[in-house]
Amino acid sequence: MKYSNKTAVRIIEMIEQDLFGISEICKIVNINPKTFYDWKKTRPDFNEAVDDAITRREEVMIASARIGLKQLLEGYIQKKEKVSYVPDKNDPVNDVEKCRIVEKKFCPPSIRAIKYVLDREERKRAKDRLQASEGHPLVIEVQDEETRRQLMILKENGFRPGGSLNPEIVAAVDKELEEESKVRSEERKMKSEEPEVKSEELKVKNEQGQVMEQPPAIQPSAAAVEKPKPNPYPFLPPGYTSRTD
Repeated sequence: MKYSNKTAVRIIEMIEQDLFGISEICKIVNINPKTFYDWKKTRPDFNEAVDDAITRREEVMIASARIGLKQLLEGYIQKKEKVSYVPDKNDPVNDVEKCRIVEKKFCPPSIRAIKYVLDREERKRAKDRLQASEGHPLVIEVQDEETRRQLMILKENGFRPGGSLNPEIVAAVDKELEEESKVRSEERKMKSEEPEVKSEELKVKNEQGQVMEQPPAIQPSAAAVEKPKPNPYPFLPPGYTSRTD
């Protein structure tokens, strides 16, 4: 069927009103559903109009749902009218209103609606915490190697229990720990070995550019300390003193 702007406008209006499905709309406008989808593929303007109509329909539905949810959370007043009629004296064929009774009833907040909102908020917070933890990785400090091994097994198993019962996961973790231990031992061995210092002769260049060997500088020896001369007369009678030059 050839594309028709008038038919397209009717389809868009009925989609936005959300009164019928696509198959029912096609029957009303006398087109085949295949024609509808062909128009969406071949007519970008029609496809965009259909998407906009669906978006507006969803926005209206969400707004109505929010209003109804708000009433369930806060409570609302339900009105009930009761009207009685009697035959009209001047026109027996028709009836006239005799009285109208309006009943008002307060409906309390719905526990189910409150629980739904709280559960939704909790799921949102849990999702935010998960995203925050993915952005900032969790750091756990352990005091012994066995606890660290069990945490590595838990991580290898996708943070699900039962990883210690899987031989492949345990073997992979033990292999990783063994490699880390070898690396640490090699580092300790390299640190413990002192490098050998080799004495090299100092070489300088003379004015002609020839390399000359320069002997190591001789450190000046410390000045000799004179020892006191021995006393030639270590034993003297009382009242005598010794004099030395």
